[in-house]
Amino acid sequence: MKFKAAAVQVTSTARVSNNLTKCRQLVEEAASAGAKVIGLPENFSFMGTESEKKNLLGQIEEETNAFLQETARDLGIYLLGGGFPTKAPTGKVYNTAVITNPEGEEIFRYHKAHLFNAVVGDGFNYSESNSTESGGKVPDVIQTEYGKVSSAICYDIRFPELFRSLSERGVELCFLPAAFTVPTGEAHWHVLLRARAIENFMYVLAPGQTGTHDPHGNRKTFGHSLIISPWGEILDEINNEEGFAIAEINLQKLSEIRNQLPSLNHRLF
Repeated sequence: MKFKAAAVQVTSTARVSNNLTKCRQLVEEAASAGAKVIGLPENFSFMGTESEKKNLLGQIEEETNAFLQETARDLGIYLLGGGFPTKAPTGKVYNTAVITNPEGEEIFRYHKAHLFNAVVGDGFNYSESNSTESGGKVPDVIQTEYGKVSSAICYDIRFPELFRSLSERGVELCFLPAAFTVPTGEAHWHVLLRARAIENFMYVLAPGQTGTHDPHGNRKTFGHSLIISPWGEILDEINNEEGFAIAEINLQKLSEIRNQLPSLNHRLF
């Protein structure tokens, strides 16, 4: 089984309709280039302040769900919405990733487990848990005609046990949508993504945010959306501009790698 997959990169703001218009354009371009599986980054439909998020929550959730269903159906693709706020029963929000199939049906929903509370030296204090509730569960792995697919979100990448749980369920292609900071991205983005791909012999598709996201220039993200093979090769990468990375996914090659170096069967702990 061979097919093309794409990781879309955008610079999202607090303007939901503008964000979705840009995402639609880039998803259409990726689909025209042959991609059958396409991922959008974390915060693709909204990236603003916590007060703006609270005021717009209903609009964000409704418009984002409609966008994912309509776009996937119109283009006949599997589409990952890599992270957007949805209501949680605690009064906070979930950071939610959704996969929609070519019929426009939601087939996967994951609430981000690991929440980003850190000071990384870029002048911005990240306290995701102040407004966001952890989903507290490992993502599902879903069977599609393009293999066994799942998705984590951003900060989850630092917790290899989550990905080991996915590999035990047979994951072959895993999304890692993100809005990675510039300091942590420069230091850790490539090495962590390649490590997760190699450790678990899986394809990793990492769609990311890029650039400056607010008029004051406080929130900046790293970009460098990429696609990585199970052998740790970077198959395609986009730097700091909006656009997409696209590459061929070869599930036969993945099976051959797992058979030739069966380290997943050699685990002792």
